[in-house]
Amino acid sequence: MFEVGEGRAVRGEARGAGPETPCNPPHAGNRFKRLKRTHLLLGALALGLALGAIEETARRAGYTPDMEHMARVAGFGIDQVALTGHRFSYDGDIFDALDLGNVRFFGSLDTAAVKSRIERLPWIDTAELTRVYPGRLEIRVTERRPYALWSRADRLYLIDKTGRVLAAVSGETLPELPQFAGEGAATEAASLLETVARYPEVASRLARAERVSERRWRLKLDNGTTLELPADNEVGALEGLSRDSSLAKLVAEGRTTLDFRGPGRVAVRPDAEAAASAAASPNPGS
Repeated sequence: MFEVGEGRAVRGEARGAGPETPCNPPHAGNRFKRLKRTHLLLGALALGLALGAIEETARRAGYTPDMEHMARVAGFGIDQVALTGHRFSYDGDIFDALDLGNVRFFGSLDTAAVKSRIERLPWIDTAELTRVYPGRLEIRVTERRPYALWSRADRLYLIDKTGRVLAAVSGETLPELPQFAGEGAATEAASLLETVARYPEVASRLARAERVSERRWRLKLDNGTTLELPADNEVGALEGLSRDSSLAKLVAEGRTTLDFRGPGRVAVRPDAEAAASAAASPNPGS
């Protein structure tokens, strides 16, 4: 059986609830529960030892028993898998990572390997596996959060804060997230945003950050201003911009490129459209 709900999936055989039983009398309480758990554990241990002894005896006699069937009868088969915590990950991808075709009872379940395979899926951050006897395996996952949009080779991707690609997205319906472009931009995005956040005059207008030659940043602001930051001192460039009122005014006016790559100086260039407009204007002094 396979049932899917929001953030929850169950695969396996349906198990009905057992008959209701009266509560334990107050004076038995915790002692009874401890004894019951102890008996269950001892019983499971004894059963496991018995199965092992039966298998060994049968092998010596030249007969190979169906241990999978015996495990299922004893409650050690994986009859049901419950999956919770996911929203963007596909149920099928997680069940494929579990490899149910080859893992049918708890004795053959390598939880560390399964956990590793599930956590390699794009959206998955962590996975926890819990065995619930008899016959139930519970998997709870936590997913990564979209942090930014990354443009690469004419494709757009959602990335998390570490730069991990979560999914490709359509350009028609983009989420309200910071935008980055260029090789190496994904892994450096969080560091750049943390730096820029200290300079509100830039952070409030940042529309897109481009990684150039995997060494430095080009910041595109929403009013047409472009900031060419140096590879080795981007913080110094932003500090100088925040302290210089004339540069801050140019940033606010827009349609200008401020190039901080030269040592000790800033090159200011109006964009092509602004330069053409200025050239076409009549000279007041003529």
